[in-house]
Amino acid sequence: MVLSIFSILGAMTFASFDGLQNTVKMNEYMLSLEQDVRTAQREAMLLERNPGEGWLYGLGIDFTETTTTGIYRMFKWCSPFPDYGDVKTKSNLPAYNPTVNLGIGRNGWLPTDRSIASSSSCNGEGLATLAGYDTSINFPKSDIVIGDGIGYVVFESISGRTFFYNTDGELINYKVDGSQAEDVVNFVLTINPQGTGRTRQFVINNLSGKISSSVL
Repeated sequence: MVLSIFSILGAMTFASFDGLQNTVKMNEYMLSLEQDVRTAQREAMLLERNPGEGWLYGLGIDFTETTTTGIYRMFKWCSPFPDYGDVKTKSNLPAYNPTVNLGIGRNGWLPTDRSIASSSSCNGEGLATLAGYDTSINFPKSDIVIGDGIGYVVFESISGRTFFYNTDGELINYKVDGSQAEDVVNFVLTINPQGTGRTRQFVINNLSGKISSSVL
């Protein structure tokens, strides 16, 4: 009888410790995520380019692997232009020529098919992953869900305006003429813990880039 009681108490203690450990990891993950998003947004607005580097459409975060591995990556969106001035750098949307419908020839889309080697410099058009900015902390025992098919978040250079793209690079929240859609969605990342613990939610608002997090 005594051994049975100790066994039950031991199992309860282990479960409580495991739940506490998972909560700590989740808090660390959420804090790291918020800091990284704010860093990308701030650095996009400051627009510090390396010598010889072309114009940057903005800085972004790749969330395409987050729901399976918990990892997200920061990147530079490199333009083919040496400086600000082309219509695609001055239009209301990044890399968008307003004389052509959005999406035609990938006009205004994120070039997910053009990867530049991991580097701190932009040489040519495409996405350059920022070395050292892969987040790989201990992933909490949870299910991560990102709504509305959003795979990438981009903060536009100088303005800091926020845009969302799906996993194929298609711009979300905008019509073919470049105007904003009526039903706008925000970036919503939800972490559902496996076992004990409460659901967490992280939100980035469209255009404004306002960040909020909550415990549901």
